[in-house]
Amino acid sequence: MKAVLYACGVLFAGSMLTGCQTSEARSAQLAKICADPGNRQPGSFYFAECQAVDPSSDRSLQKDYVLGSPTGD
Repeated sequence: MKAVLYACGVLFAGSMLTGCQTSEARSAQLAKICADPGNRQPGSFYFAECQAVDPSSDRSLQKDYVLGSPTGD
């Protein structure tokens, strides 16, 4: 029982600390994450956040769509 309470306490403390992150620190972390082209692909875990920080151009989104579309085989 103590282990469960301890784990819940650690999770709660961790969630509180992430809520205190400054916008500058968040932007810096997202810049590093979004620099990876794999994270900017539609369907990736970070796609929506990377789009919010630096939206892809229409041309880039069209290219991603064509490259990810089925070939019809």
